Amino acid sequence: MTVLKASGEKKVLVIDDDEGDCCLVEDILSEDGITVVKAIGGEMGIRILSEQEFPVIVTDLRMPDIDGMAIIDFVRKRQLDSLIIVITGFASVDSVIEALRMGAYDYILKPFSADLLRFTVKRAFDYRSLRDEQDRLKFFEMVAQLASTTAHEVFQPLTVVMGEAKGIVKEARDEPIREMAQQILEEARKIRDVVRKMDNLHEYVIKTFPGGYTIIDIEKGSSDTR
Repeated sequence: MTVLKASGEKKVLVIDDDEGDCCLVEDILSEDGITVVKAIGGEMGIRILSEQEFPVIVTDLRMPDIDGMAIIDFVRKRQLDSLIIVITGFASVDSVIEALRMGAYDYILKPFSADLLRFTVKRAFDYRSLRDEQDRLKFFEMVAQLASTTAHEVFQPLTVVMGEAKGIVKEARDEPIREMAQQILEEARKIRDVVRKMDNLHEYVIKTFPGGYTIIDIEKGSSDTR
């Protein structure tokens, strides 16, 4: 059985040179249980991003010190796993397109409604959850394939060992030799059970519990295939 801790906390970094706009975004998102960290200006945003990562970043596109494009470039070069939503009060299609080309996830034009902000941020978190789940499934499938291949390679020689041990138990006259062969047979049976579970690893059962914990139950998956 394997236990994984999913990244369940919803945390957003808001970067804007206007403190009032930062507080507005915080007020809206906090109503949905999202933790918001405010950065007044791009320089503060870069400083915060140098110390910690955020699943979602909401940044103004036009700022006097370090603009949104520089924020996107910083996240990209640092290979941070963040989705960036840019906000701009300038209805400049070219700047928005450039931001998306550089790696921004989505954009919002000012003035925006609370519902639009909530929807856009929620969609970003949903996208991350779906992407993370797909990545986990791909990883599990790779492990299952490797385990199945290993199981097939082990099973044949293990069967030979068990056959020889059974023969010794049945035919040997020396009691210590028979006991040793019996012990070998018992241990081989334990290994065989493990090998069978490895071969059926693709039948794992995934259970999610409150708190963001996910359990990969190999025992349950193996028993259901019997």
